[in-house]
Amino acid sequence: MKRIILMLVCVPFLFSTQCDDDDNYCPDETSETESLESLYDCMNTKYQMDIDLADDFMVIQDQETFDNLVTGSCMPDIDFSTYNLLIGKQGLTSGNTSILYFLNRNICISDQWELTVQFNQNATAEAPNLTYHALITNTINPDDIGVNIIIN
Repeated sequence: MKRIILMLVCVPFLFSTQCDDDDNYCPDETSETESLESLYDCMNTKYQMDIDLADDFMVIQDQETFDNLVTGSCMPDIDFSTYNLLIGKQGLTSGNTSILYFLNRNICISDQWELTVQFNQNATAEAPNLTYHALITNTINPDDIGVNIIIN
């Protein structure tokens, strides 16, 4: 009789722990980004820095490429032994208040990292073509980085 009671108590418990939804939980992995403003005291790079792109991005991995492709009022010697520079341009239909950056990936779905670039807009009538950028650790393969643009 004790065996039957023990089985009636234990069997449902075993099934419930085996089928727990948390076993399928797969959180996003995040990575920090830096900016030319924070590391090299550049100012207002969204307006003061330029690269010949249109609604696109590229990853720069060395100083020579940076010096040849990027122009502007702040041209630092970037520590490419630590970072790669993801840089892009985005045309907008109204003025910009700020740009936010989020770098993450879901390793259960893909090895692809995604830099979300969120443009927070305002009601002014200007239509800027802004430069965005993020310094990303060079331990992340540049071929494994995509960009997701959000315009608020």
